[in-house]
Amino acid sequence: MIYMVEMALDDTAREAEWHDWYLRHIRKLLTVPGFRASQRFRAVTATASPFVALHEVEDAGVLSSPQYRALGGRANTGEWQHRMSNWHRNLLEGLEQTPDVPERAYLLVIDERSEAKLPAETELHWLRAVGLDRTVQNRALAIVGSEEPFASLCRRDERLRLFCPITAKLRADPQPQPTA
Repeated sequence: MIYMVEMALDDTAREAEWHDWYLRHIRKLLTVPGFRASQRFRAVTATASPFVALHEVEDAGVLSSPQYRALGGRANTGEWQHRMSNWHRNLLEGLEQTPDVPERAYLLVIDERSEAKLPAETELHWLRAVGLDRTVQNRALAIVGSEEPFASLCRRDERLRLFCPITAKLRADPQPQPTA
């Protein structure tokens, strides 16, 4: 299951500081049982929410756990809470794992169905919103190897957005196995 968080940072003068804080925040989230992995992205073309975090979670119950409530959600963003806008959270089903987007690749996000002519080799994974804000009903994710023609398509159709990785995919430490 994928927990996708989208936002804009309004205080752009403090962007480097925010990225440092966000990396520490993700590392805390990865200590929550059921949080498996996270990766952050920045939009290549203009969009209302130019930052995205993809979190891989075991199931919807993770987000209502006491551990998550103590560390996650808008209330736990400290001083950054009022510096972020266009903040949306969607819980999506259709993939068990978040895509692992390498440094020189891109994440293509498509909201709902689009008539955009994508290259034939584009492998879309369609997801369905099942919780939280549900700002979309259906969303597709794809890993693509180049910016073009996708950036041009995004500028013509707001349902398409292209992101480059800010971080590598970070994984939770595996739980120690009990010894016999």
